[in-house]
Amino acid sequence: MIELIRVSKTYHIPAAPRPRGRNLAGMLAGLERLFEPETEKRIVVNDVTLKVHEGELLALLGGSGSGKTTTLKMINRLIEPDGDGQGKILIGGQDISHISKRDAVELRRKIGYVIQSSGLFPHMTVAANIAVVPRLLGLKQWSEARIKERIDELLKLVKLEPTDFRDREPEKLSGGQKQRVRFARALAAEPKIVLLDEPFGALDPETREGLQKDFRAICKAEKLTAVMVTHDMTEALLMADKIAVMQDGKVLDQGTPRQMRASDNETVRRFIDSPRHQAERVEALLGGTLHGDFR
Repeated sequence: MIELIRVSKTYHIPAAPRPRGRNLAGMLAGLERLFEPETEKRIVVNDVTLKVHEGELLALLGGSGSGKTTTLKMINRLIEPDGDGQGKILIGGQDISHISKRDAVELRRKIGYVIQSSGLFPHMTVAANIAVVPRLLGLKQWSEARIKERIDELLKLVKLEPTDFRDREPEKLSGGQKQRVRFARALAAEPKIVLLDEPFGALDPETREGLQKDFRAICKAEKLTAVMVTHDMTEALLMADKIAVMQDGKVLDQGTPRQMRASDNETVRRFIDSPRHQAERVEALLGGTLHGDFR
């Protein structure tokens, strides 16, 4: 289980320079700022509480700058949460909020991580890319024979024939095939948790739909607990057991898709209803009843 309790993240960024006068007072003020540079606080995640039970897929939904990716990266400690003593991040009941850098690296090796694009090593074959984390974990946990066996298991799981794809390099793969390899690599060390940052966003509609179905089936087969960042409400509704809608660093509401449709928050209801409105406009367009700027 993954649990975030009142987690926040604040960045301190340099303040915009103030105009300096040419008199003595202005020059002294400028010198003071050199020794004590001013900063402004930017709160990107604000008092977020979430709970993802074992085997669930939670979709973090929101527009750009809502804090969803920062929240995701705090779960595997790619980003460290604020150290104010209030917030906690629990994984399997263990507080990982402020573990050491070395322990954070070990944590990330136990959590699958899939991003939208890139991430594959271009000078490595598909098999070598998938084997990265098991080899980092060492022979005590993963023998070479077991790694080879696992590579073929995963290629079959993501619907890539091992004999055809094992020795290919990433540049010889289509976009959808590359993403299937990224999924395989994320699952290589048999993690129980997978984090996904807009994993289907760069794919064409047909490939995206197929991968979404396949990944959902993989989650059920492997009993994975997953958190997925997306800005696509249709994707969230089709894939997630629970949805959390974020805006300006806060969670506006969270729950099952059905619960979210009955949310008291108007912004959340607009998010939830957007796929239906789009479908109605497409249907009207195809039926010839949609005209003018409404299209």
